[in-house]
Amino acid sequence: MNLKEFYNSINVNPEEVFHRFANNEAMLAKFLKKFLEDQTYLELTQAVENKDWEATFRAAHTLKGLSGNFGFQELFDLSSKIVERYRAGDYEVIPDWFEKLAICYHITVDNLVMYLE
Repeated sequence: MNLKEFYNSINVNPEEVFHRFANNEAMLAKFLKKFLEDQTYLELTQAVENKDWEATFRAAHTLKGLSGNFGFQELFDLSSKIVERYRAGDYEVIPDWFEKLAICYHITVDNLVMYLE
């Protein structure tokens, strides 16, 4: 799988992301590897499990930023929903949004691993 195929596999236009990284695919690939090492998703998982809504907000907000930088639009949107629900004080729906986010995250990571192999 090449980089364009990876982005197509998660329904993202790769050209928009390439532009953000000065059309330097090697640089983008380098940072995508770092995404796999990032602990934010694990922090978010633990925070949701513990119903620690402040930590959930921080992790979701961080994941939102990471997702936006890499053009992971669906992951960005789902992270945004969690941030919005926290800000609205609507904590009881956060686990439902997290379940959707978890599925999306794993699809993204699985495809990213295939690309990087």
